[in-house]
Amino acid sequence: MYHTAMGKQATFACLASVVMLLAPVVPAADAKDPFQIVQQGEPAATIVIPDPAPQWITTAAEWLVEYVHKATGAKLQVHVEGKPLPQGRLISVGPTRLAKAAGVTGDNLKWDACRLVVRERVLFLIGHDDAGTKTHDWVGARGTNRAVIKLLEDHAGVRWFLPSPQGELVPRTTDLHVPVDLDNHFQPAFAYSDGRSVYDVNILNEPGKSLSAQANNYRKAVKAAPGGHTYYAAVSKDKYFEEHPEYFALIDGKRTKRGNHLCTSNPEVKRLLIQYMRSRYEQGLDWVSLGQEDGYLRCQCERCEKLDNYRWAHWADDRRARGIPVRWEPFQRTVLRDTPCDRLLRLHKEVADAVAESHPGKVLMLMSYAPTAWPSKKIPYFGDHVIAEMMNLNPEYIDAWRGKVAGFTGFTYWFNTQCPMGVNLHMTAEEVTTRLRYLHKSGFMAISLDPAGNWGLEGPLNYLMGRLMGDPSQDHEAIVAEYCRGVFADAHEPMLRFFELLQQRLAQVIPIADADIAADVRNTQLPRWLTTTQMYLSMYPPDVLGTLESHLQQAEKLAQTERAKGWVRLSRDHFDFLKLLTEMLISYRAYQVRASVENRTELKQTVDRFEDYRMKIVNYSKEYTDRWFPGHGTFCKWLVGNLENTDTAYYVSWEARKAAVLEKGVRGMAMGYGTSYYYSFIREPLTLDLDPDR
Repeated sequence: MYHTAMGKQATFACLASVVMLLAPVVPAADAKDPFQIVQQGEPAATIVIPDPAPQWITTAAEWLVEYVHKATGAKLQVHVEGKPLPQGRLISVGPTRLAKAAGVTGDNLKWDACRLVVRERVLFLIGHDDAGTKTHDWVGARGTNRAVIKLLEDHAGVRWFLPSPQGELVPRTTDLHVPVDLDNHFQPAFAYSDGRSVYDVNILNEPGKSLSAQANNYRKAVKAAPGGHTYYAAVSKDKYFEEHPEYFALIDGKRTKRGNHLCTSNPEVKRLLIQYMRSRYEQGLDWVSLGQEDGYLRCQCERCEKLDNYRWAHWADDRRARGIPVRWEPFQRTVLRDTPCDRLLRLHKEVADAVAESHPGKVLMLMSYAPTAWPSKKIPYFGDHVIAEMMNLNPEYIDAWRGKVAGFTGFTYWFNTQCPMGVNLHMTAEEVTTRLRYLHKSGFMAISLDPAGNWGLEGPLNYLMGRLMGDPSQDHEAIVAEYCRGVFADAHEPMLRFFELLQQRLAQVIPIADADIAADVRNTQLPRWLTTTQMYLSMYPPDVLGTLESHLQQAEKLAQTERAKGWVRLSRDHFDFLKLLTEMLISYRAYQVRASVENRTELKQTVDRFEDYRMKIVNYSKEYTDRWFPGHGTFCKWLVGNLENTDTAYYVSWEARKAAVLEKGVRGMAMGYGTSYYYSFIREPLTLDLDPDR
């Protein structure tokens, strides 16, 4: 229905009169006077929330009360609608009747976008709110929370730099106000950041549970279940193999449940996949990923084999017979591109069509990974409700899928400590900025990240990524400088030089080509000679370690407050890891060249120093790490990984493993996960017996 101009004017006049009836009468003020929230340390406004108020609206009001009090000492009162409104200025939080009467809503906002509007002496803080599934009440859009956060950031100068009570910065003031003509709209660049959230208590949990995570865009503003590998849950070998072996892949003439590989031409497999996807939507999810199992092996039954020419195993066997190294990447970049795995892509299209009919409006995320890295040449378009969940972020893959799907999300290994880079700096600030801008420009709506909380070396990058996921147009140098000033105070200049030198060394020793603008080449495609050990030796020669040490020593002298000293100490702990580890590796190289008594003695001393350091770190108390060492658990897991399977060594929390590890003993234990080129690990000289008596 369309209104005439006269009709619109009448409607607005009616709304304005309703607002005047609902709002308290306050003295007239000059149009230039600001909207006062706190004046001379006293409350100048009252918060109003709807009745009943959803959980996250109540939380938003609580955050506003808490941080206004921290900033000004004033305690704002919260008024629940339904009772007579209090006198004075009002701050409407969420979809109140005040907001509805004024025509201020979050209905047409996308994801967790928000508005901050002053109308008739009422400050409206509102956003798109659609949070909560049957399993996770904090997943989904919480735009009103963002509106409160934006008020605190933009007008009170509050920042959440690190996930700790000591990680926030709340400037003190006696007055807090906004312009009387305030009318701001903020739209985050990405719908969600999945994977590992360095701002949440357990970084392996769903992101966005904490205030600092949401403030820095490590959150899910849509009810999404990314990640792929749907087959394990939809057609589980444990549940179905005994009665229905025909659901599973025929390999070398025999149906097998090993690896949970499926016979994807079997109509019952398709039915179970459709049933599973529908059940996920019924749980309250709006975006659900569909993807095959990891380490995919094709079914060799006649019906499956007729669907495509996907023959990875044949290609690999031929290479082995000719003495050529076998790696998946060359096959994927060449053979697979020309002969995509249509048996999977066709099945996924049929599942997508079925759920579109039963659940219109829902989104299916099509996992583009390994055998499904390239799109089918036979399927022109997967549907308006289908977006590709890209696991390969190189431009050539993105261009191949463009026009085949309605949009993109992406998965990265940029900061994954399980991969060859290990516990180290993984990217520069400029690289982070270039990559996120490229993805946003390329139409990516969301991104899955995997940082492990290496705050002492990568703190500015963790913060930078978060800020850019909100607005990628921002200046990365200004954001990094803001982090250093806000975290290290008087010691910010030497700490900025410390981080800059780390990033310079990374770019010099392991550069990334322009063609790999969004790829994971540094963490997944390092040359085989550049092992984790060789990487540390190459990046941190004695002169570089000496300069980094001097920057830290200067920062330690300049840090005046307990807070600044604590955060410099965190970088000291991470730098000592780099320094002591590299010194130990240098001594080991010298001993390998000349196995003299002197070199053996020196090697044992450097190993002992590193072992003492390792024991110090793993024995830090939880009380201390909760305050001063975010990411401590993931760091400890790498320090005592002992080349164990990541199901235990990484995906079990440090608190759950700590007692058993300490009882077993840390000395002599290898670090990292696995021993293949895909993993990061340090074995020798930690595992050597260097006792001179033996």
